[in-house]
Amino acid sequence: MTSTYRITPLDEVFLNISDQSVMSIQFEIRVEGRFDADKMAAAMRVALGQHEFSRARLARSTIGAVRRDWEIPDSVDHLPLEVTDESPEDVRGRLFGVDVALSTSPPFAATIVRSEGGDYLMLNLHHAVFDGMSVLRFVTSIARAYSGEDDPIGGPPLAEARDLRSVAGSRGISDLLPRATKIARDYVDRRNVTRVAADAPAQDDRRYGFTELRFSEDDTAAVRALKPKGATINDVALAALALTVVKWNREHDEAIGDTVSIMMPVNIRPAEWSSEVVSNFAGYLAVIVPSDLGPDLATAAGIVRDHTTPLKADGVAGWMIDILGPGKYLPSVVKRGLSALLPLVQDSWVESATLSNLGRTSIPSFGGDVGAVTEVWFSPPPLSSILPMAVGMAGIGSELFASFRSDRRHIGDDGARRFAEIYREIMTGAPDPSA
Repeated sequence: MTSTYRITPLDEVFLNISDQSVMSIQFEIRVEGRFDADKMAAAMRVALGQHEFSRARLARSTIGAVRRDWEIPDSVDHLPLEVTDESPEDVRGRLFGVDVALSTSPPFAATIVRSEGGDYLMLNLHHAVFDGMSVLRFVTSIARAYSGEDDPIGGPPLAEARDLRSVAGSRGISDLLPRATKIARDYVDRRNVTRVAADAPAQDDRRYGFTELRFSEDDTAAVRALKPKGATINDVALAALALTVVKWNREHDEAIGDTVSIMMPVNIRPAEWSSEVVSNFAGYLAVIVPSDLGPDLATAAGIVRDHTTPLKADGVAGWMIDILGPGKYLPSVVKRGLSALLPLVQDSWVESATLSNLGRTSIPSFGGDVGAVTEVWFSPPPLSSILPMAVGMAGIGSELFASFRSDRRHIGDDGARRFAEIYREIMTGAPDPSA
């Protein structure tokens, strides 16, 4: 039996973006030992059975159709799992540079990469179906099934969870006012936003480059030492990225605008099931800060903290639901005006770079000879060559892992490595010999 769910306005946005950008989520884990391919395939089938929307595919529609639907088959059309001895770098280059087809189920592709020092499991997941928290929850189910551990599923039924108006829409003028104020302020603050300078664009067809930074326990302690009172690690990471954009442009004698704008995806699930339900609940906020952020990372992080703290308190991340979906609190004339400010509607990317932070992860051990997860690498897609750098962060224990995904049409591989190097220097407080 096949069930059907209507595509939400948020789904529609991500589907429309996929017409011009590759909407692949990069998610990788590395383990201590070696995966058994047959056992992994069986574990994936268990996880697919546990999470209904992980089996989603687009229903066929006619050219004149006014709506589209998702179909959820009882079983997937195929299991997209391969095993390879290629280098991790080669697999990344080909796996994450293409969209997973949404005409068949499931909407992801997985690869076991054999490697000395521990195998990788790499997944390319379509962002119209998954967000970062969905991926974590899905991979947790895979790990539990692989090790034979119980996997209780939380959160409301899928139909209830995907009622985005109830989940994140404004419930009154007290919700709406800070959201509308944020959108209007962003419009003003973006008038002279800094664009990331180009650097030796690649000449081949490979879309994305990947540069990975691993912050050791000592590195992470250094980052925490720079964190001002009331700031989060995410505030520090955002500030470091803004400072990196400015320094990068200085090194390239490129214009620096009045502001730097960082696109920050936000999980709009309510706190009661913030890490449950596989579906896309990724709103976003623009963190727009002055290009002159002060003399050091601590000062810059304090400025970012002052921007992000009220946004979290006011639940502003639900603004996209108000604009994209129906709602009685937003007059249609206002909604039409605000929609014109939405970069996803305009097809014009107005941010400087993207940072998505999964926080500290706790993926269970796969057990046996496979052992624990030792690395986790994640990145959202760069949405265009105008927004050419997307950084994903995740933690395991006291370590941080940052994956820099660059659009190679704008920044070549050597340039991407230099961009990441600047970021590390700023994050850890290490002296920069080029300063």
